[in-house]
Amino acid sequence: MSDEEKNVIHDYSAIDNIAEEWSNREQEVSKEIKSRNRIRNAKGAVTKAKETLLILVGLGLFAVLIAFAIRIVIYPPPF
Repeated sequence: MSDEEKNVIHDYSAIDNIAEEWSNREQEVSKEIKSRNRIRNAKGAVTKAKETLLILVGLGLFAVLIAFAIRIVIYPPPF
């Protein structure tokens, strides 16, 4: 090798900047996708909570009606 080849300095800063920019873009895309998924999951959780509340209210009403029917059978109203 000659002295000129030994003293050559390669500058890869432009390639490093591009790689860093790609990495930053990928991180932004990942954050956006995670945010969309959280919103979608939150909407699903609200819907699930509404369904569960409706089921529980229905079961409670059913229990009250059964209790009222049992009371009528055991203690018939006077006529």
